[in-house]
Amino acid sequence: MKSALLPLVYKCMRAADIDPVEGFKKNFVQAGDTYRWRDNKWHTARDIDYTMAMDAAAEKFHWKDKWKGWLKPTRADGHKVVGIGVGVHGNADVGEDNSEAYVRLEPNGRAVIHLSIVECGQGQRTALVKMAAEVLQLPMESVDIVPNGTLLNPHEFTTGGSRGTRTMGSAVSRGAMDAKTQLLKLAADKFFYNPEDLDTEDGYVYVIKDPENRRWNWSEIMPKATTLTGKGRYYENFEVPNFCILFVEVEVDLETGAVKLIDVCGGTDVGQIIDPKALEMQYHGGFGSAGTDTAFFEESVLDTSTGRLLTGNMVDYKWRTFNEFPPFATSTLESQFTAGKFRAVGFGEIAGSPGPAATMMAISNAIGMEFCEYPATPAAILKALGKV
Repeated sequence: MKSALLPLVYKCMRAADIDPVEGFKKNFVQAGDTYRWRDNKWHTARDIDYTMAMDAAAEKFHWKDKWKGWLKPTRADGHKVVGIGVGVHGNADVGEDNSEAYVRLEPNGRAVIHLSIVECGQGQRTALVKMAAEVLQLPMESVDIVPNGTLLNPHEFTTGGSRGTRTMGSAVSRGAMDAKTQLLKLAADKFFYNPEDLDTEDGYVYVIKDPENRRWNWSEIMPKATTLTGKGRYYENFEVPNFCILFVEVEVDLETGAVKLIDVCGGTDVGQIIDPKALEMQYHGGFGSAGTDTAFFEESVLDTSTGRLLTGNMVDYKWRTFNEFPPFATSTLESQFTAGKFRAVGFGEIAGSPGPAATMMAISNAIGMEFCEYPATPAAILKALGKV
């Protein structure tokens, strides 16, 4: 969608001679703005302002130094010209669909998360373990998460739509907090304290004012041969969308039509970083698989004599490898949104969404004329330049 929609937005901004970064800052949804989402209802955005994230990423990319205007190259060296582009994307699917989780405390100071989630490579199961461990003040190795499936777990949707952090994370952290509340209540009744005077850490409950001398392990608190199970639920809410901005710099050879990606900078504000390395890989994976490679390589090749698609698998449908990536800078803010216990929103599928259109803008600025043809092959570039 962004491959087609943003170029139309660019036409409007170019006609008004608006710096695209400034145009995005003025028009991207902010707290108080309303929009209709996929449930066909109007929602009011809350608690977000992504303009600071745009500015931070633009500064890291040196946008103001490189931007010379619409359809103007940043620099030229003989038959090679350089142009820059930028795109944005966000969606409210980070809050889609309900989620439910159980967190069970064991007398031996361990916790078990019951949630139906498949590990698809994003590290979401690890992130949920971190959240439960933080609430319960346990080391991560003391928190287990059961295998996926509804025989042992409540029902769940998917990790699609970048929803896992907010929806599942909220359910797990609320379940952990519910279990912790039950544990502290038991300890308070047994040892004659108020629950608010107590906290838990490393499988112990302790008195906040005297943590060294007044502490009991969980087995001393729970009735013999019992566990404590907390329940957490999240209900669908579309009021806090996420955000990504991507800056792209390309070099175009006017003689051969070859386009080289020479610099990239991605920016976002996730509210709170849960897993720094996983976040970095979301930038890279989304950008490579769904971002610029949509601009450079994505093409459905049809055998018209048989009606067979010739690019139906990952052998024939090419992506760049990681060693072909350009320098890739990232800028991530943590504005501590009110979305959930850890004030975080997901950053997954949108990581590459602004890339294709941003690449088309960069090519257009480099060659000095509007260009928007996917994929941006040398033949397509030369055709635009009137050389074939």
